[in-house]
Amino acid sequence: MRDPELVSCAQRAAAELERAWANWRSSRGREGEGGAESVASYVAHSIDHPWGRPRVVLGLDAEDARELAALLQKLEVRERVWG
Repeated sequence: MRDPELVSCAQRAAAELERAWANWRSSRGREGEGGAESVASYVAHSIDHPWGRPRVVLGLDAEDARELAALLQKLEVRERVWG
């Protein structure tokens, strides 16, 4: 049985990720590309993490996935340099 609190937490995290991604795309003039499709959702459980922790899943196209990976890598490098 799913823990409603964990599911709610995952749903909120997915919604926050949706907003952040939409804002990031908008700030770069890309809000019209690909429409307003959903990119994040949650799953009740994961094969890799069977302990009942809901997971957030991203559904990005390849170009967006590469951009997100590059952004995260830049942040990681910046944290190492400044951290």
